[in-house]
Amino acid sequence: MPKNGNLVKGVVAALMLVGVVACTVPDSDSHSPPQDLVAKNDHAGLETWYVKEAAHLRQRTKDMTAMAEAYQKIQGPSMPGVISAKIVLVQHCQTLATSYAKAADEADAMVRAHRDMMGR
Repeated sequence: MPKNGNLVKGVVAALMLVGVVACTVPDSDSHSPPQDLVAKNDHAGLETWYVKEAAHLRQRTKDMTAMAEAYQKIQGPSMPGVISAKIVLVQHCQTLATSYAKAADEADAMVRAHRDMMGR
């Protein structure tokens, strides 16, 4: 029986590691700030960019919240190491969701700032 217990621990640990990596790997469609728009003082272009960025960040917030909820629902062995790893993963995803939500709010503030600069 100990062999099966170790196998279960290994599988659970591997799945949790994959989850942590999935939470932290940047999207392939991540965009760097639009330096060309800043250089041109293009407030309309920057407004559009920040609107898209805020939407992207809000989607990431939803993704991380869903991932945290999925980790919370995982049924597994009631061993202290497995339970503490699950808590760490849930907290990690919740922390990322909070960070993404804050960044989305900041992007919204930049949208308003660029609208103000255009006199809208």
